[in-house]
Formats: sequence, C-alpha cells, structure tokens
Amino acid sequence: MNRDKNLPLTETVYYVLLALYEPGHGYAIMKRVEELSSGQVRLAAGTMYGAIENLLKKGLITALESGDPRRKVYAVTQ
Repeated sequence: MNRDKNLPLTETVYYVLLALYEPGHGYAIMKRVEELSSGQVRLAAGTMYGAIENLLKKGLITALESGDPRRKVYAVTQ
C-alpha cells in the first residue's frame, strides 16, 4: 500500500488548508482558523507562516497576485 507522504496532517496545517478554501492573506487566515475552530485554535504568526512555507514547498497551496505588494495571498491548489 502506498501512503501519502503528506498525511497525517498537523492541526495547524489542517486548519490553514481549511481556511484557504477561499484565498486569503496571513491575517485573514489567522482569523478564519479561529472562527473555524470556535476559538479553540489561535495561530501565532510564526507558526502559521511556517505551515504556509511547508505547504508551498509541497505544492498544496500557491501564492496569488495581490493588489498590495505588502500582502501575500494564498490559495489551495487542485
């Protein structure tokens, strides 16, 4: 049996992927995770950006063009 090397997901990665069902930037992701978890999970910026970096490397999310050069927007890939 071939196991997916991306599984199991950590709680942080799971919530970031779930939050990126709709494209969003860092602060929006942090707020969406808090909403989705009913306040049970509150991501620190370093934790979230570490998860985003890993997800980008694995090709599970992508960075999108944004109108603001200071703000990076991310979305889940196919």
